[in-house]
Amino acid sequence: MSEDGVRDAGGIELFYFALRIARCIVRSHCVERVMPPERKEICDCGALENASKEADHPIRWDDRMNEYYLAYGKDGRMMIYYCLFCGGRTPESRRASFFAHVTQEEETRIYGLFRGIRTVTDVVARFGPPDEEREFGSAVRHRERDGRPSRGEIFRSMVYKKLSPAADVYFDVGTSDSVRGRWIQKYVGENAG
Repeated sequence: MSEDGVRDAGGIELFYFALRIARCIVRSHCVERVMPPERKEICDCGALENASKEADHPIRWDDRMNEYYLAYGKDGRMMIYYCLFCGGRTPESRRASFFAHVTQEEETRIYGLFRGIRTVTDVVARFGPPDEEREFGSAVRHRERDGRPSRGEIFRSMVYKKLSPAADVYFDVGTSDSVRGRWIQKYVGENAG
C-alpha cells in the first residue's frame, strides 16, 4: 500500500486492469478524438456519471463522499480527480468534512510531544499505556530502485486517542523497540463542517 493508502497493482494485474477499463470506456462512451481534450474547469459531459451506473464498470460513484473512483481487486479504489473523457474536474469531495481540522498550532504541539521519544519505554513513561495497540498498525512499501528489489515493512502501532482533540497520535514500533511518531485526523462524521 502506498503512503496515501492506495494499493499497488502488480505488473500483469495492472495490464489486465487497464485493458478492462479500456473495453468499458469504448462500450460506454464513443470517443471521436485520438488525443484527450484540454482540461476544463468542471466535467459536464456525463460520461463518468453514465459509466458509474453500469454494474460491471470499474468507474464508481461514492454518494457519501461525493467522489468518483476506479474500483479494482477486492477493495481497491483509485480516486478520479479529472474526467477521462472531457478533462473537466470532478465534483468537490466531502471527505475533508468527515475529519477534524488540525491547525498549524496543534500540529506543532503534537510534534513537540515526539521530542525526546526514541523507544517504547520512553512512550509509556511519558504517556502511560496506549488506548489501543494494533499488531499491523502501518505498512511501508519501498519500491525497486538502483538495482535493489522492492520490499515491504509492517509496524506495530501504539495509539493514543486523548493526546489531541483533533488527532489520534500513533507510535509505530520498529526494530529494538524503537518508535516513530505520527498523527491522523480524528474521524468526526458527516457533521464536522
